[in-house]
Amino acid sequence: MYGKRIRTFGNDDVPGVTEAEAMERDICVLLDQIHGFYKAALNRLPVKRVPSLAPRLVEAGVCLGYLDPVSNIAINTISYSPSPWPSSPDEDDVLSRLRKSILSKIITNIDDHRVLELPLCPCTAESMTVARRSLEGMVSFLIFNYRYLPEAEALRYLRLAGADLLVAVWLIDQDRSKSAPSVSGAGLLHGKPTFDVTSPATTIALRCAASSTRHPEPVILVSSSMSAVSRLVEVSKFLQDYDCLSAENVSCLHQLVTQAPQNMGTMGIWRPLHLAGVRLANRKRKRKLKDKKMKGKKKRRKEVERTFGYTEALKLLLLDKIHGLYLQAISRLSGDDLCKRLRCSILKSGYCYGPMDPVSNIILTTVWYDSKLCTPHEFDLGFEVDMICTNALMRIECCSLYGLLAFIRAYFSSLTEHDAIRYLLISNADIWSAIKMAEVDGHAMCYDHDGYKEAALASWHPDPDALVKFFSSSIIMEPTESCVPTRALTNCAIERLTMLISPKSSSTKSEDQVQQHDDVSPSSEILPENQKRFIREIQMKFKSDQGFFVRKVNAALFSYSQETGVQYELQVICGVNPVVVEGIRLSVFHAEADNLLTFVSREVRCFNCERKGIKIVHPYHESYQGRYDDFMEMAQGNHGFCNEAVIGSCDFYADVKCTLKEDWIFYDPNMDSKISLENPIIDWAGAKKRLKNRIF
Repeated sequence: MYGKRIRTFGNDDVPGVTEAEAMERDICVLLDQIHGFYKAALNRLPVKRVPSLAPRLVEAGVCLGYLDPVSNIAINTISYSPSPWPSSPDEDDVLSRLRKSILSKIITNIDDHRVLELPLCPCTAESMTVARRSLEGMVSFLIFNYRYLPEAEALRYLRLAGADLLVAVWLIDQDRSKSAPSVSGAGLLHGKPTFDVTSPATTIALRCAASSTRHPEPVILVSSSMSAVSRLVEVSKFLQDYDCLSAENVSCLHQLVTQAPQNMGTMGIWRPLHLAGVRLANRKRKRKLKDKKMKGKKKRRKEVERTFGYTEALKLLLLDKIHGLYLQAISRLSGDDLCKRLRCSILKSGYCYGPMDPVSNIILTTVWYDSKLCTPHEFDLGFEVDMICTNALMRIECCSLYGLLAFIRAYFSSLTEHDAIRYLLISNADIWSAIKMAEVDGHAMCYDHDGYKEAALASWHPDPDALVKFFSSSIIMEPTESCVPTRALTNCAIERLTMLISPKSSSTKSEDQVQQHDDVSPSSEILPENQKRFIREIQMKFKSDQGFFVRKVNAALFSYSQETGVQYELQVICGVNPVVVEGIRLSVFHAEADNLLTFVSREVRCFNCERKGIKIVHPYHESYQGRYDDFMEMAQGNHGFCNEAVIGSCDFYADVKCTLKEDWIFYDPNMDSKISLENPIIDWAGAKKRLKNRIF
């Protein structure tokens, strides 16, 4: 994707245009394009021979589905079969007047300020034209299918796509995937479709979109869309081969799309997005031909070419990728006793910037911190850590993000934070790949600042100077890279890596570290008694809460093994969200393959997790609390949260650079003296009371 500038959000290059004004302009342009689709659909549908199609189009013929816009309108019109219209002497006259006035029920009056609202107010949505409701549905599909997508950017993608929903999906997948697919390979990531029309996530998004359009039967729309795309060859024969459908064609189509959807293979799932890429290429080709014909004549208005520019959304997407990298690193540290001990150090100094790939950097800095800076002391945990605190994991991920940004911007002074995030997102948080992309795009490197120093300071490293010295040493050589395997690490592998990093170190602490321990003792002794009591109390609370979650997970794994016959062993819990609706049992999700957790980069939504910024790997093909009801209520305008509020709330909780109560669990007097100085515990009773809720 790098080598040419990625699309960024803009306002048609008109200075002084606000986001609200840009959105209104996009709505007007999109409505004009949608009106054209409805005119084409009316020409194709036999409204004269089948008069009932006219009211069905106005009521249910929304521009939603997995085919091209005109075909979607036709399918939704044909598939909707309400109870027979009441018979009356003047029924033919009524239908005749409906046919004559059908366009007046489609063409939207943009002088009505309510039309330019997004989302539509629930009290006015019913009275809107089918074209305006269609636009509402397309925006809803995009924002409910993709995390962190603001309405304004969804509009811009649709405008880039020419109001073609699947083309907009193609563009979003292109921008959000690690690399841009070509038209011939659009929609495939590692051989699998990036957009799966058969997945529950996509089905829920379409159901939400149908509800937002005030479709009379959203279930029928979802079912007919799936049935049509699963029988794409048969349906296309009618929709593409006939300029105007006959009554018999309508009857055949109705039978096809009202049947249960057929099973679809990988190629069938991939085909709708591939065809969308072809439509986009054809649209660009036609526009170029038109530009050539217009050469020398009055220039037409410049087409909008920019999207993907909300820094907040980019940052959240990058944090998701970084979270996946940490899950991979944690999975490699699952198993032996020594590896389990490192789970504490990963929360202190396991950063994904460094001389190697992100996952190896996390392991490298974790092992280095444990061997050089971490010392035994009176507050050492007396039990194994089987659960990584959710908030602490979110913080180290956030600190890594700021470290990555500081590193790359230290060498590119002209690079904005937005562009730096964009390069890191495309490179999957690999700092060296991001630097190469920036160079290819013409950004000049400068060496006025030390990237590692800037990164260590920005990421809140407990000892920035020591980390910079480590990264600058001759120890970071090729042998170190070969010592960080792609599979789970054993005690022997950790010992070998520790010896390479610090030849004087071993699993038993070196003489230097023993001396450090002697130096630490007085600092722990001068801790106020309240802090000492709090440390012991929160450690015991953590042990108890960890035991609760471990029992829940083991029970779930046992139940699963009884059902499937597949045996699983719990290695580590690295994400819990106890905030669920009362009466709903706690759900725990896991992903594991051959003792190495694989993070699947697919869009899976959970309202309960997103509004708290919690990143749990949810099951892709299963139902769970937070997947459906909240988003459906949001689509209907009946929820206390809107899309922008969910994005803002997620950003608030995910952007964590502060002291946490979990810091006291792993308190090290040698490295965490600032925590005790800046967080005095005056009210012991109040501090203990705040530990009432579970630590997760």
